[in-house]
Amino acid sequence: MKIRAFILLIFLSTTIALAQSGNTATEILQNKMIWSGKDNGKSEYTVFRKTFELASFDAASIHLFADARYILWINGQEILRGPCRFDPKSPTFDSMDVTSFLKTGKNAVVVMVMSHGSNSKMMNHHPGLTAGIEVTQQSKVINQIWTDSTWKWSDHTRFLSPVQDWGVVCDRVDARIDDGDWSRAAYDDQLWQQATPVNGQLWGNLTPRAIPLLKETEMDWVALNNDRLPLKLKAGQSAIFKANEMIQGFPVIQFEAEEGVQIQFAFGYTGDSTSIGNTYGSASFYTARSGDQTYIPTDSYGFRYLKISVLNGSIYSSSNVLLKQIKLIDRRYPYLETGSFACNDPFLNELWKRSALTLKVNCEDGYMDCALREKAEWMGDAAIVGYPLSRSVFAIADSTGFPRSDSGLIISMLRHIAQSQSDSGMFKAHHPSDRFDIHAYIEDYSCLWVQSLRQVYELTGNSSLVNELWEPLKKQMKWFETHRSANGLVLAREFTFIDNPLAYCTCNGATINAFVYKAFCDAAFLASVKGDIQAEKNYQKVAGEIKLSYNKHLWIPSKKTYSSGISEEKQMMPTAHAALMALNRGIVLENREDQVKEYLFAHYSDRGKGYPQGGIIPDTFFDHDLKTQGIDSPYTAFWMLEELYKDGRDTEALSFIRKRWAQMMSDTIAGTLWEAFGGGDICHNMGAVPAYFLSTKVLGVSEKLPVSSKVIEIRPQLGDLDRAEGTVVTEYGPVHVKWEKQNDDLTFSIDIPAGTKALVSLPILKTGKKLRINNKDVAFHANKKSINFTIKSDVSNGIYR
Repeated sequence: MKIRAFILLIFLSTTIALAQSGNTATEILQNKMIWSGKDNGKSEYTVFRKTFELASFDAASIHLFADARYILWINGQEILRGPCRFDPKSPTFDSMDVTSFLKTGKNAVVVMVMSHGSNSKMMNHHPGLTAGIEVTQQSKVINQIWTDSTWKWSDHTRFLSPVQDWGVVCDRVDARIDDGDWSRAAYDDQLWQQATPVNGQLWGNLTPRAIPLLKETEMDWVALNNDRLPLKLKAGQSAIFKANEMIQGFPVIQFEAEEGVQIQFAFGYTGDSTSIGNTYGSASFYTARSGDQTYIPTDSYGFRYLKISVLNGSIYSSSNVLLKQIKLIDRRYPYLETGSFACNDPFLNELWKRSALTLKVNCEDGYMDCALREKAEWMGDAAIVGYPLSRSVFAIADSTGFPRSDSGLIISMLRHIAQSQSDSGMFKAHHPSDRFDIHAYIEDYSCLWVQSLRQVYELTGNSSLVNELWEPLKKQMKWFETHRSANGLVLAREFTFIDNPLAYCTCNGATINAFVYKAFCDAAFLASVKGDIQAEKNYQKVAGEIKLSYNKHLWIPSKKTYSSGISEEKQMMPTAHAALMALNRGIVLENREDQVKEYLFAHYSDRGKGYPQGGIIPDTFFDHDLKTQGIDSPYTAFWMLEELYKDGRDTEALSFIRKRWAQMMSDTIAGTLWEAFGGGDICHNMGAVPAYFLSTKVLGVSEKLPVSSKVIEIRPQLGDLDRAEGTVVTEYGPVHVKWEKQNDDLTFSIDIPAGTKALVSLPILKTGKKLRINNKDVAFHANKKSINFTIKSDVSNGIYR
C-alpha cells in the first residue's frame, strides 16, 4: 500500500511552529473571515482564490478554517480537506507544512468551501473562510498572506449544490461549466469577484486543531466481471470495483468522455457482479465535458464496492466513457496498527481482525458509529467500544516515534458533547449535529460521558481536561439531582440499548439509576481531582442515597433480583438488563451479589417476547413472572462479557462470542461487523466488541491504575483455548504475550516496555507447584484461584507446572 498523506509529523511540526510564533495566527484568523457577500441559506460551493509571487524561501505553512467544510488546492494539487467536525461556538483551524507545494514565482492557493452543512457531523451556520500562509527564510517570517478582500471568489464552477444525506454529502457535478483549471496559478480569474469581510465573532474563539490530520493511503482493488482498464462503457452499462477490504475514503477516477454524458458513482458496503447494496443513498452524479477529466468526490464514504454507471450517450459511439485509471484512497485517523491476536481457534482469529478493521474504518475525525449511514459521534458507542478497543489495538507514535495508546478522539468527543449542553444541563447523545429527535438526549450516555472523563484521567493523568470540563459536569449532575423522585430514585428514560424491554420508557428505572449511581461515584472521584471538597462530599452523599433507595425499592425478594423499574409506585418485572447493570455499575449490596449473579447467568440468554418500544409501559410489565428478552445486542453484550470475565467464566464468555457473532462472521461480502446480532448497519463499531475482550482478557493485558505507577497487570483468561499470542497496546507502549497449555503445564513469554514492571496472575493448575522464569525457579504467592508474581524485565521462557 502506498501512503500519499498528511502524516502526524506534519501536523506536529506546523502546530509547534504556530506556538513558537506566539499564537498570533490564532488571533489574526479570527478577524480575517471572508465570504462572497452572498448567502441564500442553502448548501452551495464557493471557490476562493489567491495568487501571489514568491522569491526564495525555506519553509511555508498554512492555517485555515471554513464553515462548513473545505478542500484546499495549491498550484493545482489537492492537499488538504477539513476542518475537523466542530460546533460553531468552538471551531478549530487546521495547520499544515506546505513548503513542498509552493514554488518560486507565481503561486495559487485555492479553497473550495461548502456552506450550510447540516447532517450527522455538521451544523448549519453562517458560511465563512479564514486562512493564512506564513512563509519563512532562515527562521524569519518573510511573507504573510491572509484572507481579505484581495481574494477572489466564484460560485459558478462545476460543483453544483450538493445533496446532503444523514451521513455523507453527495456531489452534483457539471464539468462543462468550468472554463479552465481554476486550481492552478495560470488560470485567468479576472471575472471573479472580490471577497467580502465577515464578522469573526459569529463563531466562538478559534483554536488549533486538537487531533492529528487524517492519513490517506492508496488501497488495492479488483474489477469484477473480469474487467480491465482501460475500459469502454456505453449508455446503460456499468462497472463494479471491489476494494480488498472496507475503506473510509473516496476514489480518484480518470476517464475520457463525450460532452454531456451523465455518470453515476455509487458506493456500497456490499456488491456482486451486477449490483451493489447498502449504499444509503450515497450516489454522486457527474455530467462530463468532452475529453480527459478526473473526478474526486468531495466527501469520504465507507465502502467496499464502487459502481460506475453511464446513464446516457450517443448510440453511434463505440464508447461514451473510457475509464483509464482508478485509485481508492482510504482517509482515516492516523493510527498505527500495532495490536495483534492469534490463537488455536481460527474463528476467533478472524473475528479479531474483522473487529479491528470495523473500528478502523469508523475512526475518522471522530469515533463514528458506522462507516456510511450516519458517521455520527455517539457518546455511548465511544465509551464502550471506540475508546476501550482503539487504545488497546491501535497506537499513535509519540514525539520519539514510540507507539503508545492514544486518547485524542475520546478527548475531542468529550469536548464536543460538553459543547452540546442545553440550558437544562443535559448533554446531547451525539454532537456536533443539528439532530433533535428521540435520540437527541439519552440519559445513559450522559453518565457514560462522566465515566469516560474519569477513564481518560486515570489512563493519562490529564487533570487539565478535568478542570476544563468541570463546569459542564456539575450542570449535568445537577440535572440528575433535580430529577429524583420522592423515593430517592431518578425519574428518567430507560435506554441501555434497544434490547432493553423498557427502552424509552420514563420511570424509576433500574438500568438508568444504576448508571446515575456510577456517574455520581465517578463525579465524586473527579471532584477530588479538581480539589472541590464540597462537590466531592455532595456527590458521595447522593450516590449513597441512590444506592439505599435502589436496594430498598427495586429489590424483589421472591425473585432474588431487581425489578426493572417502578411506575405508578408499582414494581415492574425483573429483567436480565436490570441485573446486569446493577452488577456492572456496582450498586448491588454485597450480601445480594451472589443472588443477582445467579439470576443474570440464568437469564441473559433468554429469548422472551419482544415489546413495542414507544415509551408506553403496558400492564403486562407489572407481572413479575413475565418472560422478557435477555442480552440481545452487541452493545449490551459488552457489559455481559465484562461480568462473565469478572466471575471467571472465561470459557462461557468465549462460547457466548462464538454463538452470537456466528451470523456476522458468515457474511464475507462486506468483511466487517454489524450493529445488531440480526443485522442493522453492517459496518458498525458495536460489532467490534469481541476484540477488546480477546486482547485484554484472553491475552490478559491492562494498565494498573493510576498509570503513574508504570505497572502492567497481566492476567490471562484462556477459557477453552490451548494457545493465544498477541500484542496489546498500553499507555507505556506495546506488550507482547504468548500463552500455551502443554499437558498440565502453562508455558509463556512476556515482553514489557522499558521502565515498567508487571504484576502477573496465572490461573491455578491442579498440579501446579513450580514456576520457572528464564530457566530459574521463582517464588510466587498463591490463593484459591491464582498464583501471583512480579516481573521487571522480559520473560523469554516461562513455565508454570
